[in-house]
Amino acid sequence: MNILHLKMMASVAASGSLQKSALQLHRSQSAISMALKKLEQDAGFALFNRDGYRLQLTPHGQQFLRQAEEVLRQHERLDTLSSRLRTGAEPHLTLCFDHTCDARYWLDAITLVQSEFPATELRFEGESQLRALRRINQAEADLAICPWLPLFRQYGEFETLRISPFQLVVVMHRQLADEHGGIPDNRQQLLGLPMLVPQVLEVGISVESILKLPSQRRIQTSDVATQRDLLLAGLGWGVIPLHMAAPYLASGELVQIEIPGFVHRVNLEVHIIRSAVRSPGPAAEAIWQAFANR
Repeated sequence: MNILHLKMMASVAASGSLQKSALQLHRSQSAISMALKKLEQDAGFALFNRDGYRLQLTPHGQQFLRQAEEVLRQHERLDTLSSRLRTGAEPHLTLCFDHTCDARYWLDAITLVQSEFPATELRFEGESQLRALRRINQAEADLAICPWLPLFRQYGEFETLRISPFQLVVVMHRQLADEHGGIPDNRQQLLGLPMLVPQVLEVGISVESILKLPSQRRIQTSDVATQRDLLLAGLGWGVIPLHMAAPYLASGELVQIEIPGFVHRVNLEVHIIRSAVRSPGPAAEAIWQAFANR
């Protein structure tokens, strides 16, 4: 059985006519008729009922066609893969994002790759503690989305594009505030409460040293999702991305801490990042240009 014969069978099954299939496939009716007979000889049973005006599949033919259509789909995917590999398209593409960022930033990029590079397999991975930067630096990922500070350039050769603003806010659970006489209004009162702080980041940066929040009582967390859960459990106060705190601030479950002369909001940016020393493949470059044109 060959692919061309299966294509002919699928065309005849859809049109019910040798003549129509011949026109669609640019073949003679006799060539298509012979292909069907060869398929039936190989299968050992009739594929079509030829008694009526329209060719119709037999019950066996219907089952055979379902499998044949799957073979044709697989063949098309294999053919597309071969074409992309010949022209240098990536067989797979790894996209990372830091868990502090909204993963939905990647949705348009995923749609683009599925449409323009169907043979490229996507690997979509979340990371904590800015590990995405390390993975770009070590060629373990093609593109990453994460918070960005200019000082990160000392940890690798990066090229970046700004995507959106990124804000960190200081918050705590309302119940915890009520248990200690209300929302802290001075530095001493705040630093007397447990602070939920991320561990030293993968690139070797301490969030405490950046934000200069020397709480005497600390609970270190491995990722921002855990930090948020501990905040919602009322186990301390912490600095968290505004977009992750916003629903709970709106409901009143969390409250923002604003102390004059003390950090209460940090304004950063979210960037898409790639290596500045490696050449991107066509799919990675298409994603990059899509972000550049936003």
